[in-house]
Amino acid sequence: MLNKIDKTFTVALAGDSIWDYDGPQTVTVSSITVETFEDDGCEYMRDYKSIYVKHDSTWEIYTDTGFEKAISDELGYAVQFTEQGMQEPGFASLETN
Repeated sequence: MLNKIDKTFTVALAGDSIWDYDGPQTVTVSSITVETFEDDGCEYMRDYKSIYVKHDSTWEIYTDTGFEKAISDELGYAVQFTEQGMQEPGFASLETN
């Protein structure tokens, strides 16, 4: 099941990305899409969600705790980045379970 949130807001980065991000310390988010998986009896997937965030920055914001916190606050539950290879310019991949 997909739930798309079309909402534009600004995120203040913490500046602690391990990828030497040197861009602006604010990022504009334009949408968040949450993909919820059906419970197929697999314990790991029971509460798993994939989170896709469109933003106006580079992938090097990856691991920035301010970005994670802002998206978590917007959704009302904790999220964390997925692996580095899933990040793209203008697109962040996060997850929760």
